Amino acid sequence: MALAEMYLMAGQGGKINGLIHNLNNFIHVVDMQLSMLVAKSGSSPKEPLGKFQDKLSRSAGGTAKMVAALHKNGQCAFYSQKSPVQINVAEYIGWLIEFWENDLYFKHKITCEQDTGADDINILVPAFHLTLCLEQGIRNAVEAYQEMDGSRESRIVIRAALQGEGIDLSVSSRTRMPDLDPWLEGSSSKPEHLGMGLPVSAYAAGLLGWKLDLQTGNEEVTFKVSIPKLKPA
Repeated sequence: MALAEMYLMAGQGGKINGLIHNLNNFIHVVDMQLSMLVAKSGSSPKEPLGKFQDKLSRSAGGTAKMVAALHKNGQCAFYSQKSPVQINVAEYIGWLIEFWENDLYFKHKITCEQDTGADDINILVPAFHLTLCLEQGIRNAVEAYQEMDGSRESRIVIRAALQGEGIDLSVSSRTRMPDLDPWLEGSSSKPEHLGMGLPVSAYAAGLLGWKLDLQTGNEEVTFKVSIPKLKPA
């Protein structure tokens, strides 16, 4: 479990550079508009405030985007809790996709969609385990796309569907299954790589009675997290 926590925290920390890059765009807008506003107000001090509405609006827009980005990243603490918390599945997957936009390859090269059906699904689970597992599915898909020649569509679909008393969550990508045992500790096609992280995720999932699966078909690879029985939320 200590290794599982390192995997999760390392994955989140690895996106800090992307977060700074994204925030810098908004900061640049605010800084530029405020600089022009100060210069204009200094040269024309008698002009009414309404004359500066456009510049003030752009500054406010940039600030609002920074606040939203920081709030989105601040939710990592909530979605990393080890105690059971109530999660709305559609909102959670939406957050996970937005959080992964801190990975600049994911943001600019991959189209990511969510499919949660018509059901408004709420589940009561340890958020740490759910995030650990789904992030491994996304991470392996992103790494597989990076290794491909880029001629195929870069697309990921995250799905959620109720199954009896439980729920299945999956990550599908138009990638290829690696020619190795993905569940073997340290399995990787890359030299000096720590592996696909699947054995660590499978161990953490198994403690809760969850199951992980990796399948290929219809030119897709699908990573699945199966929670056989949900607690009332």
